[in-house]
Amino acid sequence: MKNLRAESLDALRGFAIFMMVLSGSILTWVLPAWMAHAQCPPPSGAFDPSVYGITWVDLVFPFFLFSMGAAYPFAIGSRLKRGVAKGKLIIDALWRFVKLTYFALFLYHINPWALSAGQPQTAADWLITLAGFVLLFAIYLRIPYQLNPWVRRAIHWFGVAVSAAIMYWVDTRNGGEVDLFKSNIIILVLANMAAFGTIIYILTINRPWARVAVLPFLMGIILCKNLDSTWQQDVFNWSPFPWLYRFDFLKYLFIIIPGTFAGEYLRSWISSRASETTPAPLSYNWATALVCILSAVLIGLNVWMLFDRILLANFFVSLAIVLAIRVLIPFMPSASEFLGKLVTLGGYLLMLGLVFEAFDGGVRKDPSTFNYYFITSGLACYCLTAFVILCDIYRARFITAPFSLSGKNPMIAYVAAQLFTMPVLNLCHIGDAYTLGFFEQSPFLGFIHGFIITSLSILIAAMFSRIKWFWRT
Repeated sequence: MKNLRAESLDALRGFAIFMMVLSGSILTWVLPAWMAHAQCPPPSGAFDPSVYGITWVDLVFPFFLFSMGAAYPFAIGSRLKRGVAKGKLIIDALWRFVKLTYFALFLYHINPWALSAGQPQTAADWLITLAGFVLLFAIYLRIPYQLNPWVRRAIHWFGVAVSAAIMYWVDTRNGGEVDLFKSNIIILVLANMAAFGTIIYILTINRPWARVAVLPFLMGIILCKNLDSTWQQDVFNWSPFPWLYRFDFLKYLFIIIPGTFAGEYLRSWISSRASETTPAPLSYNWATALVCILSAVLIGLNVWMLFDRILLANFFVSLAIVLAIRVLIPFMPSASEFLGKLVTLGGYLLMLGLVFEAFDGGVRKDPSTFNYYFITSGLACYCLTAFVILCDIYRARFITAPFSLSGKNPMIAYVAAQLFTMPVLNLCHIGDAYTLGFFEQSPFLGFIHGFIITSLSILIAAMFSRIKWFWRT
């Protein structure tokens, strides 16, 4: 059976990466506070946990996590249907954990800012970063050509050996020691989610109630973590390898697991259409357009009102929009049953999060609160709804193609700005300090700086997707 693929899910993943790279490349210190993490306001960017609310920047990571969870029914469901044993799937999940952890370690060590050790980057730093980008192809590229198995293995292990040597050199130069705590924290969290989220899904694939039942137990340990002399605190703080795993990472299962339900709804809909001999073309009307627009408006309003702390109005306006979308769905000529389930899930999670908004002082990303997981998961459902309408119903590829193509190649899309675009621009003296000074002159130019770098990076990932050069774990 051919693997099912959801273009809308690829687009959501690509959109999340686009916004993630953009948030890291715009010149935040010359932009208003809503263009940065809510708890790291400009111009200093210093972390302030007393700030509550979220910005669009605080949505990008949970949106990616949600798309990761939504992909499990496609990747795992297809393999189960082909007869792959659950034990084999669990072993593969653990092996993926190892490969993603190595990716997190190497990505940190070839970061040009890590290579320069706090000093201005030199041409050598940028060249080493570019070499690291090439090595990642040797390690993770699913080579689309016919090669002998031993040649493939030789290329892979050559990349691993050289990359390990580079990491050793970076850590031990100037008398240092190997430090496994030096890794990319975002990728390390994703590695843990790839392991724990996948295993939980495999074991509960036919028992969704059991999947949900895991969450209250996690919540109990997290809520009790600060109570001295309790076993819950001991469990939360225990780790055999703190550089590799921390219980605190498991909090993101509150986003991953809702994503699996959205993925099941989406896969069931795509599967039913694929089973039809001649599937009817998807059509649209005024209700389709309104659902798409209102879904986007709902996301934007929550970001604005939660950031400005307009809480009561936000609750009732969000409730009105949630109900309006649910009422409009049956009037859509296509995908109404599937989208009805998706927006029902999203509406429940969003309103649950808004009811709990006052808990622990208010919603915030870091240190993250439970209302943050519920609100962002709910908004991710509506973002996926908008992409289903754009990708599958309107077929608006002129809008969605860059996102869906880069979403098929998320590892390249995530690192291209740091490991390729910025090194090339700096080696050509286009992205160095002199050019940077130009973009620091106004907030608009500070945004344009990030948009240019992000667009180039996403196009690079899309180009590799076009030629079927995929990095895979």
